[in-house]
Amino acid sequence: MSKGEELLAKYENEVEAIWRSKTPKSRELCEQADKYIPGGALRSHSTGTYPPYGERVDGSYVFDVDGNRYIDLVLGMTCIIGHNHPKVAAAVQAQVPKGLVSFQADIGRDVLAEMMCKRVPSVDKVWFTLGGSQSFMWAIRAARAFTGRDKILKIRGGYNGTYDDALAVPPNPRLPNGFRGLPKNTLDNVLMTQWNDKELTEKVIRENKDELAAVLTEGVQSGGTIPPKDGYLTFLREICSKYGIVLIFDEIVNFWLAHGGTGDLYNVEPDLCCYGKGIGGGLPMGLIGGRDDVMKLFSQKEQIRIAAIAAHTGDPMSVAASTACLKLMTADEIARINGNGELLATGIRSILKDLGIHGQVIGYGNHQSVHLTTDDEVVDPVVYATNANAPGLQQAMALYRRSLMNKGVRTLENLMALRISTPLSESDIDTALAAMREGFIEIHPILKEVAPHLVS
Repeated sequence: MSKGEELLAKYENEVEAIWRSKTPKSRELCEQADKYIPGGALRSHSTGTYPPYGERVDGSYVFDVDGNRYIDLVLGMTCIIGHNHPKVAAAVQAQVPKGLVSFQADIGRDVLAEMMCKRVPSVDKVWFTLGGSQSFMWAIRAARAFTGRDKILKIRGGYNGTYDDALAVPPNPRLPNGFRGLPKNTLDNVLMTQWNDKELTEKVIRENKDELAAVLTEGVQSGGTIPPKDGYLTFLREICSKYGIVLIFDEIVNFWLAHGGTGDLYNVEPDLCCYGKGIGGGLPMGLIGGRDDVMKLFSQKEQIRIAAIAAHTGDPMSVAASTACLKLMTADEIARINGNGELLATGIRSILKDLGIHGQVIGYGNHQSVHLTTDDEVVDPVVYATNANAPGLQQAMALYRRSLMNKGVRTLENLMALRISTPLSESDIDTALAAMREGFIEIHPILKEVAPHLVS
């Protein structure tokens, strides 16, 4: 065993011992859950230990059954108004006596649709879905129906939900067999390109222009929170228009970066936008919004239309929560939390500099990510993921995130991605930065062994 491996093992034992001492009830409940639920209490990525069992949430905090409080910098990726916002809770509670679901035409849906159309420059009409993955499933279906073509183009390292075509990727070192359970011919209609690589993207689109129905992209790549560079989104808009390809923006994670989403932020109008997660204000909700001639395919009045119906889409409870959320997220409020995001990013940069750890904190406003790297800039999510998962570094950062939980700060399990909510205070940011500094001090000697190029 190398010195680096010895230090990792020693630190893991220390971190796990503290965790077990703080969370005995969570551990017991997780062991019980394993009997009835695949993977037990784990909802997403494994951290290397059992997760805390939640008791309640409030504002920028989550509380577990053992009485521990955590500053939440995850927020389910997009619960930007924080947890259990009183105005959202009041809107939902006001709807309860009227019925949880009605399966009728509903004024609330009409109001929310009008709000979205007036808020987002590229959206003429909206269609309701159950969440982000379904939004992409139906948006891709609409693009294929509209163009009469089958292929879609995706960004390597991006994520657009779990619908087969949106999820499928070619075999790679991290997924040598791709994602399990997808038909072997799924990739026949899926093309890939690199984020921020205009030359490669232009080549792939030009060579497949007569078969290409849609290009799928985020406005900011959430894997690494990597912004577009050198007008990449404008380039996508222009080339899609040139060849009659439907440009689909994934606004599921990034919608709250600006009042009208990332299309508004970068002055680019996609043909369709997909929404989910935070658009529901804490309840399940999804939307597709876009230009009228494409959205016409969702109309049940039309003889030529796509199948895009599910029983609970646009249910009154989620509509009430989403409407309240949209009212809260004014342009001024978004600007305020974007400022808090930059405050957090500046603080982390200062910590890395003080400790002699090479890294970048990149993103935009209320979405930031920490990259330990010697590169001057990070422009590609694939390179980011490859570097972050390097042997030794991956284990060190996983333990770092677990140590933050011991210190009362919750970050995303598999990424050092940070989300800023409206109730997060400057005091919370100071507390989080103090925990992060302490954590980086703890892993500093480990980094010197497993990733010496990252330590001065």
